Amino acid sequence: MRYSLDGKWKLYFGVQSAEDSRGTGIGEYRNMQMIDADVPGNVELDLIEAGLLPNDIYKGENILQVEKYENYEWWYEKEFDIPAYADGKKITVEFGAVDTIAEYYVNGAFAGKSDNMFVPVELDITRLVKRGEKNVLSVHILSVMREAYSKETPMYSLMNGGDMNFDSVCIRKAAHCFGWDIMPRAVTSGIWRSVSLCIKEECEVRQLFCFCRHANKREALLRFCFDLETENARDIDVEVRGVCGDSEFSARQAARFKAGFVEVSINNPKLWWPYGYGKPNLYETEILFIRDGRTIAEYGLNVGIRTVRLERSEITDGRDGSFDFYINDVRVMCKGSSWVPMDAFHSRDRERLGSALELFKDIGCNMIRCWGGNVYEDHEFFDYCDRNGIMVWQDFAMACHPYAQSGEFIEKISAEAEAVVKRLRNHASVVLWCGDNEVDQFICWAGGDPNNNIISREIIPQIVNEHDCTRPYLASSPYVSPVVAASGDYRAMPEDHLWGPRDYFKSPFYAESKAHFVSETGYHGCPERASIESFIDEEFLWPMENNKQWILHSSDQRGRDERINLLPKQIKQLFGDVPEDLDEFIFASQVSQAEADKFLIENMRVHKDIKGGILWWNVIDGWPQFSDAVVDYCYRKKIAYDYIKRSQQPFALMFGEIEDWHITLVASNDTLKRFAGEYRVSNIDTGEILAEGRFDADENVNTEIIRLPVMYSEKGMLLIEWKIGGKKYFNHYLYGSPAFDLEKYRGWYGKLEKLRHEMG
Repeated sequence: MRYSLDGKWKLYFGVQSAEDSRGTGIGEYRNMQMIDADVPGNVELDLIEAGLLPNDIYKGENILQVEKYENYEWWYEKEFDIPAYADGKKITVEFGAVDTIAEYYVNGAFAGKSDNMFVPVELDITRLVKRGEKNVLSVHILSVMREAYSKETPMYSLMNGGDMNFDSVCIRKAAHCFGWDIMPRAVTSGIWRSVSLCIKEECEVRQLFCFCRHANKREALLRFCFDLETENARDIDVEVRGVCGDSEFSARQAARFKAGFVEVSINNPKLWWPYGYGKPNLYETEILFIRDGRTIAEYGLNVGIRTVRLERSEITDGRDGSFDFYINDVRVMCKGSSWVPMDAFHSRDRERLGSALELFKDIGCNMIRCWGGNVYEDHEFFDYCDRNGIMVWQDFAMACHPYAQSGEFIEKISAEAEAVVKRLRNHASVVLWCGDNEVDQFICWAGGDPNNNIISREIIPQIVNEHDCTRPYLASSPYVSPVVAASGDYRAMPEDHLWGPRDYFKSPFYAESKAHFVSETGYHGCPERASIESFIDEEFLWPMENNKQWILHSSDQRGRDERINLLPKQIKQLFGDVPEDLDEFIFASQVSQAEADKFLIENMRVHKDIKGGILWWNVIDGWPQFSDAVVDYCYRKKIAYDYIKRSQQPFALMFGEIEDWHITLVASNDTLKRFAGEYRVSNIDTGEILAEGRFDADENVNTEIIRLPVMYSEKGMLLIEWKIGGKKYFNHYLYGSPAFDLEKYRGWYGKLEKLRHEMG
């Protein structure tokens, strides 16, 4: 039985002394300043509620005020009762997640400790609680910065890392909290996920894993592996039953031992498919543990029956190589985005989660990459992806630093990886475990060899293999294989992040990339005026030059203007000049982003014979800023949102780039259906029809329709319209070389918007 301890707690706090205060102060913390606190929550949000931090913490330069609390310690306190029926039973308290270095006390007695923001904490408090009277649970959270400064920074990290925040290399806390180019510095503290009091029963399910041994359209074989916490399993029966529409399965057998498995064979199973390729079928499944006709434990799963494999080469010349996902033995074109922090204060993630995921679905993503500088999401996130056919590429929470290789750190990361794999492995949506984000790349830039990184090459793959042998593993993103490392040609990686010069989006760096799979790339776009006014103080609204608030919200707390200057530079690249008016600036910036993201996606799709996917950066911001996101923190969509939505349709018509004086119209079919219909290509200025006719597109391939003559010196926009079964669709193509006329483009955009509203 589980009882929630969420709600109002007391929070005591003060500056932590330079001395190690662990194990001390249990009888003294009530002399500190006290305010009410919410659990789940972050102490910074409680300080806001108490009037000790500005109410709008993201407005202007207010976020900087959070830094003064980095050296504080925090004491949470909550009274609770033990129910009468708990006599003789094991009692635990379970924390969904605590940020970050914590000790736990029950009635003043030490109950345990934790030092990892990412994983749940379970404490056995059976011998510490009192029956029939109030109990007091105290959680002592220590300063992360005190902890970081107390540790010796490994030379391995300093020798092989970039100019990043090294605070995080020994601390298991989300890397972005220490400041990132997409998030502010906010070294948070708090009990940021739910807390429960748990009364253990005679039989508890310690582990349960549904292992798909094989699956196709004709049959599937599932193995339900279980491990129980019980004193005697010999008289326990295990019953498994699942249903998906008119397809059902069931099996029952004796347990005989506390661990075992039940196998189920299913004829004509309903397979789980990614968006565009079929339905994401899920079997609602119950696993019951029965003694003497009585259910003594049960476990519920939504089982997605599917297979996954990743076919990739170690190196590529752009054609002779691969990086392709296969679901149920079908090659899938992956289109999606990176999942970044929902908020700097992670207890607020959940309130933004549903709306953000709806954006991913609406814009046509069939894959999300959970980026390694973030936290691990909870089941609610993965349940949504399971139900909606969105594949998940899951990074382990390490980013842009070579992490410590010491025994102490390896012990921490091993426990974390094991907990994460065990928690998420039953979700059909998870199709890849990835060791980290860009660690290989940073080591290479410093002249090192990432294949000596034992965390990503030995420790994590061993854990993945032991606890989930059903999914592929990639050591890093992008992964630098021994072959690439030996050659020194880092543009020969089959999977890559295309950031580079961030110049014209059709420059050779982007257009001629050898990568078969682009797992990060993007382009800056300015938010709407209303959003800017909500987070920039009026006196700093405009102009942007040498503007400290624009720089801070770029995101940069070191006063550097490189990222904020991408906005005018990219505008000038496309339009030849930078508007002096804020509203014109916003429009020009959003157009440059929209055309860039559209090109990056479609350039991969028109070459799908050798390209496996693209995950652009990114859908939505985690705080108010100027960034690559196509939806700002206030949920206002930029122009790029609708352009991407059209480019990511499972079936779409699009033009490739000029080759031999022509451009080719392609029907890109990322589905398992054939499509036939009518098309028309016209000049959006004059309405002149340049080509029209019928098309017939085979399943899961590209079909060339026509070729049109175009010259680089010409500048214009083509409107592509098509109709399938009476339903109309459209896309566009911007042809010619910059600079384009901004006012003329505004007219084109007006016509595109009119069509969008007409077609819904």
